[in-house]
Amino acid sequence: MLLLCGNWRGRHAPPVAEMHQTDTTNRQLRWLRQNLRMGAGRDVRLAGWLMAALLVGFIAYIARMHEITHDAFHEMALFREALLQGVVPEREIFAFSPTVYPTVHHEWGTGAVLYFATIGTGWGVHGLAVLKFSVVLLMWCLLYRVARMRGCHPLVFAALSGIAFPVFWVGFATLRAQLFTLLFLAMQLWMQEWDWRGRRAWVLGWLVMLIAWLNMHAGFVVGLGMMAFHGVERVTTSWLRHRSQAAVWRDTWHLWAAAPAAALCPLINPYGWQYVPYLIRAIRMDRPLIREWQPLWHTYAPGWTVALFCIAMVLAGYSVWNNRLVRRRGAAFLALAGWMTIKHIRHGSLFGLCWIAYVPAWFTHTPWGRRWIAWMASRTALCRRVAVAIVLVCGTWAVYHHFWRPTLPPQPLYSTACFPVQAVDYLKQHQFRGRLMTPFHVGAYVSWELFPDVLVSFDGRYEVAYQDHVMRDHNVFLDAEAGWWDIPLRYGADAILVHRQAKVAELLGDWPGTLEELPVAARDRFADWELVYQDDAFLLLARHHGGWSIVDATGQPLRDGAAEAFSRSHGHWARRRSLQRGQAALHALHALPRDRLGTGRVVKHLDADPAVITDVAQRGKDGEKIELSHAGTE
Repeated sequence: MLLLCGNWRGRHAPPVAEMHQTDTTNRQLRWLRQNLRMGAGRDVRLAGWLMAALLVGFIAYIARMHEITHDAFHEMALFREALLQGVVPEREIFAFSPTVYPTVHHEWGTGAVLYFATIGTGWGVHGLAVLKFSVVLLMWCLLYRVARMRGCHPLVFAALSGIAFPVFWVGFATLRAQLFTLLFLAMQLWMQEWDWRGRRAWVLGWLVMLIAWLNMHAGFVVGLGMMAFHGVERVTTSWLRHRSQAAVWRDTWHLWAAAPAAALCPLINPYGWQYVPYLIRAIRMDRPLIREWQPLWHTYAPGWTVALFCIAMVLAGYSVWNNRLVRRRGAAFLALAGWMTIKHIRHGSLFGLCWIAYVPAWFTHTPWGRRWIAWMASRTALCRRVAVAIVLVCGTWAVYHHFWRPTLPPQPLYSTACFPVQAVDYLKQHQFRGRLMTPFHVGAYVSWELFPDVLVSFDGRYEVAYQDHVMRDHNVFLDAEAGWWDIPLRYGADAILVHRQAKVAELLGDWPGTLEELPVAARDRFADWELVYQDDAFLLLARHHGGWSIVDATGQPLRDGAAEAFSRSHGHWARRRSLQRGQAALHALHALPRDRLGTGRVVKHLDADPAVITDVAQRGKDGEKIELSHAGTE
């Protein structure tokens, strides 16, 4: 507060205290001036408050995005299996539905980062929050640095950047691999600014970053495209300045040298050359059923978003028109990013990032930009009060929505996604092993909690793991379209998990009354199924199990499962100990005489502790017939 509000002098403060307070304030102002790259003649306190308003406003804008995305679970589950097996699996291991081979999971590196930030450090869900906001803060620092290197005034940067928020927010869920793409893009923009200043060593750092990037998210393709645009601008600018091929080569030889190295980088991954055909297939794939791949006017609050997007485009056009050619670098890529945003909501974050880095710097050097700066400088008290009000209001909003605490909502909160925390607990308690039919956003969480005992039919790895018809089949089932009952039977599911928002949930909720509406052939095959669990968010149907209890938890409060989902009990070392106990139990059972072993599928001794294993072996020796489970025989 001393830093931004100035030197408050108490009426009865002793001179020594006043001097110490003044020295502290001056040191803080010097620190702020140095980090904001502001000269002595500018109001650093006003800039500090405006920057605080910008950052707090952005945190408030994404405050409700504390819900943990389902992508995090399949990424971490894959990396956990890689640690256990010593290699990243090429064959799909989590699903029983039709899949592709090889299964190229291009976000495995993100899974590694998330796993070590949460499970590896022991920080759990708090590690996820620390990682997210560390990446966000570093990204904003880089964007500010890029804008300042391009000549942006700090007040303009703070005042205009908020215009991009309605399209920028897309990549800031907790925590998606796309967030790392935004960080890497900001780093690349910073490197490209050093290139315009004649530096060359950044190329080596960019190639190393590219390798890490392509193993964390396929957004590295955007980075390659941005670098191609940068190369064309460098060659064009050098030619217009020197009119000499030798001068062009002297200015851009490092970019030509980096091009073949960048082309070979996609081969440096656990899947080798198979990464490339997968990438081509993923880029060309149409995704009409996924909302974030729909046009911009299908986003949340479309009126507000489209209006501010149009304002952002108008400001960009005005700023480019009123700047010299040498300052317009990046305009072509920004136009492309704008077109991509109109086509797909998902790409709004790319446009927002480039807009924040480019447009405030262009606007600074326009007639309206200079008038804006003069107006703010002449009304510092008013601007400061507005900034303080934004900090207070947005800060209150962000705290109210506990932006710092990642959650795993058991019921729909701010979006339609929720997680079957209690349903999974039910399956654990009844030691279910088999094939579970799951919706798109649920399968990854089930795999993280129940694999290898439970295989799923579908999860968020749409283009990564599954054949094209799998998603269509699941939509037919969930929307209760004609022949919906055939899908779980054809897939060979042992249980079905559906969320209440699905149309088929209305039919399954009346089970077994729904049986009367099915064809005779399907009715016979579903005769031994029953509704074993239901709550306000999910329904669970399973083949008849005599020892299973029927639970109706509708109307009861459902707990948030975030802390438990990221506990150390989910680590690979816990899984390894469980596998070792299972192997010991298997050996103990196989050591029994063959006439003491049955052929049933009902035993659950694989995960038993040593005492249970000893008891099982002793009962076998005493003449009791022991039933080996199907999973155990494997």
